[in-house]
Amino acid sequence: MIFIYVPCQNMDTAKTIAKLLVEKKMAGKVDIMPTNSFFRNNDPPSGEAGGVSEVSGATMIIMTIDRHIQAIEDIVREHYQDGVPCMATIALFRLNRDFKDWLISSTS
Repeated sequence: MIFIYVPCQNMDTAKTIAKLLVEKKMAGKVDIMPTNSFFRNNDPPSGEAGGVSEVSGATMIIMTIDRHIQAIEDIVREHYQDGVPCMATIALFRLNRDFKDWLISSTS
């Protein structure tokens, strides 16, 4: 059992990816939260090198099993709109048995 953390540029992109993953049984559940991200500008179009930007977006937590990781990465890359997506796999130390059983049956 793993969770995959994926920040997206906007809510529409996150919803598109989430729906595909659940329909294809690659994810049992996907939580989407609106987020604000802050990052340092390395080469901004405005020429303000070294400044800090804030952008709104959406973050997905994809709940799945190990064997779907690569297929999920492929779908995220296909539907991600700009730049390089961050896809961080979070190994779970403990997950309650009822949810674990449900997740396995939802992704098999």
